[in-house]
Amino acid sequence: MNLPGKTFLICTVLSLSLLADLRSPLRAGSPEISVQIERLENTWLYEVADGDYQILVEGEPLKRITGAELPALRDLEIKLQKQKQKDPRAAQQLNALLIAMGRIADEPTLIYLHELFESYPERRNDVAEAISWYSQENQRRDADWRILVRSLNIVEGKQARAVMQVLTRFHRRSNKAQWIRQVILVGLQQNPEGQAIAVKLLEHWTGQHPEQSGDAASSPLVAWQKWFAQKYPDELPAELPVEPEDSRWKYAGLLKELKDESTKPVNLKLGAEAFVKATCVKCHLFGKTGEKIGPDLTHVSRRFQQKEILQATIFPSHFVSEEYPTFTIITSAGKSYTGMMGAAGPDEIMLLTSEGKRELIKKKDVDEIIPVKKSSMPDGLLNLLTKAEAVQLIRYLSRLPEGASEAYRHTTR
Repeated sequence: MNLPGKTFLICTVLSLSLLADLRSPLRAGSPEISVQIERLENTWLYEVADGDYQILVEGEPLKRITGAELPALRDLEIKLQKQKQKDPRAAQQLNALLIAMGRIADEPTLIYLHELFESYPERRNDVAEAISWYSQENQRRDADWRILVRSLNIVEGKQARAVMQVLTRFHRRSNKAQWIRQVILVGLQQNPEGQAIAVKLLEHWTGQHPEQSGDAASSPLVAWQKWFAQKYPDELPAELPVEPEDSRWKYAGLLKELKDESTKPVNLKLGAEAFVKATCVKCHLFGKTGEKIGPDLTHVSRRFQQKEILQATIFPSHFVSEEYPTFTIITSAGKSYTGMMGAAGPDEIMLLTSEGKRELIKKKDVDEIIPVKKSSMPDGLLNLLTKAEAVQLIRYLSRLPEGASEAYRHTTR
């Protein structure tokens, strides 16, 4: 028996097997993300390094998505989205998929990502991170700049750092006080690395370098808060909201409750009752219930994330919409009224006060109208509710009311 020949054959087989293992994503170590993409032969979503996600075809990175890959990637995205409620890994896989798609996106893929951002507020964090990867490694487009700036209202942690970092690379700058304020607020909630990125973005946008004082030892954003107050004295201050000591329910506690309840059905009956009990019906319309004096909340779930709705309820003056400004009207008799203005006829002004009362004021009696950077929505509305009622109210508003279409909203589907 020729043993050397058999030994050579065995070594050859082992070498070929090892080579095959190296080309197979499943064999290369133990990555956090390794998902086979159905309908595409030998194609995987794969974590090639910590936080570095790519689409591999036969072990090689895909350079650019084309019409052949997008339908399969979109199907995987929809599948993972459906699994997310039951499988915690699906949320991480979904985030990885969007990043991998964003890095090598073609025009149809970018359109798809933008539609996800517009249609699904709860997914805007992940989509913004994906677009930040595209903007970092490819061209920087105005349409993506607008998405990234809008995402500053909701991104947190590393996703906020990614968005702010790539915004410093765009030639386009923002000169709106609203967004400069938001960068300061995001920076105040960041670690030292994130604070430095926020400062870099503020310098890029404004061309300013506020002098640091002793207060800056705790955060370099303190100097920017002072600069903002001097530059925009009529704007809301760039300060994080503070909960009153007598608040029955705290923002962080209710946000945790909402996350814990996310896999359970919404208690529609309790939510509807809380909408009335918290006096929301006096100013807001939701479906067929309430008054359309303040913002119509029927489609609020398509505009804002659940945490944004909660924040606007607990801290109504933290962000005041330009659509619904508040004014103080002083009459010639010296009386003062504050609230949202509405038309009441050719000779009168209607003012909705924070107590939900409608004041009719004769135009001839108006001496002065003063804009107020404070919401006419009263503080402490959730104090009227139990914790269960407060949670179900936010969940109730975070869905479309009965009769509204729940159809899939992607136009590229």
